[in-house]
Amino acid sequence: MGANVDFSVPKVREELTRWGQWYLDTTGVHGFRLDAVKHIEKNFFPEWLGKLRTNNHKELFAVGEYWNSEIDILMDYLKSCGGCMSLFDVPLHFHFFEASNSGGEYDMRGLLKDTLVQRDPTHAVTFVDNHDTQTGQALESAIQPWFVPLAYSVILLRPLGYPCVFYGNYYGVKSKNGPSFHREIDLMMDLRQTHVYGAQHDYFDDPDVVGWTMEGDEAHGGNGLAVVLTNRTGDDKSMYVGTQHAGETWIDTLGNLKHEVSIDEEGYGVFSCADGSLSIWIKKQ
Repeated sequence: MGANVDFSVPKVREELTRWGQWYLDTTGVHGFRLDAVKHIEKNFFPEWLGKLRTNNHKELFAVGEYWNSEIDILMDYLKSCGGCMSLFDVPLHFHFFEASNSGGEYDMRGLLKDTLVQRDPTHAVTFVDNHDTQTGQALESAIQPWFVPLAYSVILLRPLGYPCVFYGNYYGVKSKNGPSFHREIDLMMDLRQTHVYGAQHDYFDDPDVVGWTMEGDEAHGGNGLAVVLTNRTGDDKSMYVGTQHAGETWIDTLGNLKHEVSIDEEGYGVFSCADGSLSIWIKKQ
C-alpha cells in the first residue's frame, strides 16, 4: 500500500530470500499465505519458494490470494508460475455468494462449475468467507448466514481441495452480530476425518436439490455418508451409498430431520433435506 517493491532488481530478490529464511527460522511456520499475488511479478515466486524449499528440505505449502472470479485467469496464473503454489478458489466463493443471495433462483447444478476445485483440485484452497469479504470491507461479498453451513458441507465433506475455515464463521463476528457455526463446522471436520473416503457419487442433477455420497472404505471403518442440500424447497433424493451398507439405518447427524433412512439391498437410500437447509446422513450407531 504505497511501499512498492521492485522485484526485477536482483538485490531486492536476494534480500527477500534472506527475509523469508529469517521468517521461517524465527516463527517455525510450515508454509505461507501470499497476499495479492497478481500485483507481483509472476517469475518471483517460483524462484523464492524454490530456494526456501531447497534450503529447508520442506514442502512449505503456499497459497496465493489472486482475487478474481474468472477461472481461466487463475488457471493461467498457475501455469505461469509452474504450479509452485495453490490459489484460493475465488470462483467457488462467488458461487456460494450468488446462491445465498438469489432468493432460491440459483441453479444448484452449477455450484461447482468452472471452479478451481473442479478444474485443478490439487491447487485449490476452498473457502466460504474471509476477512476481506465481510460487510464494509473492500471485497465485501459475505455469504448469507443461512447458506454458510451448506457451503461448508461442500468444502469439508468432499475429498478434493484444501478447505480453509474462516475464524469469523467459526466464532462469529461480534462487531457484525454474526452467528457462530462452530457446532456444524466441528461436526463436519470430524466427519472429514472419519467418513470422507471411498468411492464418491455426485447428484448435481436438479436445479434446487443436490447431493453426493461417499461409500467409505475398510481402512476407516467402512463409514459412508450422504449429503443433501437445497437453496429452495427441500425434497427426497435417491442416492447410492454402496451394497456394503445394505440393511443399515441412517440418520441426519445434524438433527435437522428426525426420520430414519433404510438402505435397500441394492445400496440405495432415499435421503432428504428441509427447505433452504442441509442434512448429513450417516449410519445410526
